[in-house]
Amino acid sequence: MRYLLGVDLGTSGTKTVLFDEKGASIASATIEYPLYQPKNGWAEQDPADWFNAAVGTIKSVVTESKVDPKDIAGLSISGQMHGLVMLDKDGKVLRRSILWCDARTGAQCDEITRKVGKNRLIEINANPALPGFTACKILWVREHEKELYDQCDCILLPKDYVRYMLTGVKAMEISDASGTNLLDIRKREWSGEILEKLEIDPKLLPPLIESSAKAGTITAEAAKLTGLREGTIVAGGAGDNAAAAIGTGVCRDGQSFVTLGTSGVVFAHTSKVSIDPLGRVHTFCAAVPGAWTAMSCTLAAGLSLRWMRDEFFSFEKAEEDAKGSDVYNLMTAKAAEIPAGSDGLIYLPYLMGERSPVLDPEARGVFFGLSARHSKAHLTRAVLEGITLSQRHNLEVLHEMGIVPSELAACGGGGRSPFWRQLLADILKCKVTTIASKEGPALGAAILAGVAAGIFSSVEEGCDKLVVKGEAEAVTNAAQAEIYDEVYELYQSLYPALRGSFAKLAALRNKLDVAPSDCASEEKECCRFPSVFSTQFERFGKVIEGVDSEKIAALLEKCECPENATAYVPSEPILETEDLMADLQQRVFGGLPIEIGYCSGHNRVLNCLEYHRNSELNVCGTDAVFMLAPLTAVKDGIVDSQAVETFFAPKGTAILFYETTLHYAPCNTKDGKVFRVCVVLPKGTNTDKPQLADDSLESAMLTAENKWLLAHRDSPEGKAGITRGRMLGVNLSLDA
Repeated sequence: MRYLLGVDLGTSGTKTVLFDEKGASIASATIEYPLYQPKNGWAEQDPADWFNAAVGTIKSVVTESKVDPKDIAGLSISGQMHGLVMLDKDGKVLRRSILWCDARTGAQCDEITRKVGKNRLIEINANPALPGFTACKILWVREHEKELYDQCDCILLPKDYVRYMLTGVKAMEISDASGTNLLDIRKREWSGEILEKLEIDPKLLPPLIESSAKAGTITAEAAKLTGLREGTIVAGGAGDNAAAAIGTGVCRDGQSFVTLGTSGVVFAHTSKVSIDPLGRVHTFCAAVPGAWTAMSCTLAAGLSLRWMRDEFFSFEKAEEDAKGSDVYNLMTAKAAEIPAGSDGLIYLPYLMGERSPVLDPEARGVFFGLSARHSKAHLTRAVLEGITLSQRHNLEVLHEMGIVPSELAACGGGGRSPFWRQLLADILKCKVTTIASKEGPALGAAILAGVAAGIFSSVEEGCDKLVVKGEAEAVTNAAQAEIYDEVYELYQSLYPALRGSFAKLAALRNKLDVAPSDCASEEKECCRFPSVFSTQFERFGKVIEGVDSEKIAALLEKCECPENATAYVPSEPILETEDLMADLQQRVFGGLPIEIGYCSGHNRVLNCLEYHRNSELNVCGTDAVFMLAPLTAVKDGIVDSQAVETFFAPKGTAILFYETTLHYAPCNTKDGKVFRVCVVLPKGTNTDKPQLADDSLESAMLTAENKWLLAHRDSPEGKAGITRGRMLGVNLSLDA
């Protein structure tokens, strides 16, 4: 009999399982390790903990099973994705790993989007720049820990680091590499274009290998530590979800699974590259050679329930541990006593920001509808429902991509719970099945090891032989599903309503716990404000690529720019060159005649908000800050300054503000300096000081040449009485 080892390197701990060649579990062992959170939204782990846990669990199962190490044909690792491991020239770890659920890198994601282009990045990598991914972590270290970055000789991912420690071979496996933002997904190779634009030395990245390929063999030193035979084959392995797919038999078109571990995933296999153009779900290379996967990722699925356990059920946990029972069973039993919808309590599972499908690192967890009648049981059910509602949100995106599974295989801790399986069936409205083995990722890793060792001729053959469907399943309860349809309708409306508040909360957090030295540049206020490349800006406008911003910036330098005032010129011959007029007219305004003007000077106070029915393009000749409000914030010609949000725009950015946006002329980002911004509008709509129109039909707002203006009473416009539109509240200042 031959045996295979599957090592599952997770966020909570590492579990190693020894299987025979028929897929039966012979022995298993788990070792947990800490998660470090030095600041709000940060998440780190020590790679030494992973290696020690892998060594300890491998040695434990080899010893416990009494299997002859010579009969263990191969080993493979399933690993948490995206974590940054930096090694020096001697192979020593330079710092703790920044994990997949870390949310510190919003500014670096904006930088990636700006340098590569959002659409181009999705074209190459099939995914937008996300805080959980690896590339932004590399840029963060380069920006904030330059001395460490300069010492870096190689970058690995968590499981690839452990495999390197076992084999002495540095390599990165393809499914895991897909989540770095640096891979050309179609070509299955590193993208030279992305690396060049981000100025990342390709030498930092190791060779790529397929999941089922032989990556190396156990070294003599690793053999002594683990009890394995020197020379035992080690396969490339896979990212945790790619390995879980293999362990649940998802290796062909039409097959899908849902996993509820620390994160929550809806995962589908495809033989063709299928990409969501909005980047709401991920497309990665599959662990099956020549195939791909479409998957979502809720960052805090099981993590939400673990938080609930640790913060609300610590006493019960101690009692259950003493009895040899699992407190999660008690929690779900209590939740089952509460009716569907948790008596009007809804939970948003954004403890660590969110990735799919809202793409917002600044989002945070919410209990909506909390009242005095709600108990711990209500909160527990709301958490379970909220996590599952998030899976429905993601599944609907897959539906838009043409992926509509009739049933889902459930795995992970949540998949083992009958209560949670029924929730999945009722909320997702499809049949939920199970797999006989409870070791999804570890079994998947073992199958990959079996292919590398020659036991199986292909991944598909390994799945057919080792993966057995379980007896437990759940079918949709029509009455419950109808209730959850209504709950889901409200659930999905909450994030859009709160997105602006999440951004303001992020700014508040920066003030509370980000030291001034953490800012990348004293010249920028990016530590204070989200950028125009961020998700929360998308309801106000979008960044336009391809505009010759360098030429525009050079021409703006020739325009008048007062030191202690603001200049506004609606049409400037210096800027209205033939090539710029032709390009901007076609690129942005669909051929409409345009005029190009500018706004410049020194100002750090919001005096008024203006709105053009036709969209307005601004091109930043310097760093700038925009103060904005949605048009929906205006009622009867009045807007409260509390509705105003502030965004940073770096020099060279071209921004199209939607016609439903109120925005003010940009403010400079540092005292003593001026701002210069090009302003482009359809011809005839860009005016100097608009005059009061007595016959206006625009409900107490000034209208002139398609422009509305709402002025603060303390502003020059307000004091001059040229507008009946009003701004209430504080006259906002960047210095406040």
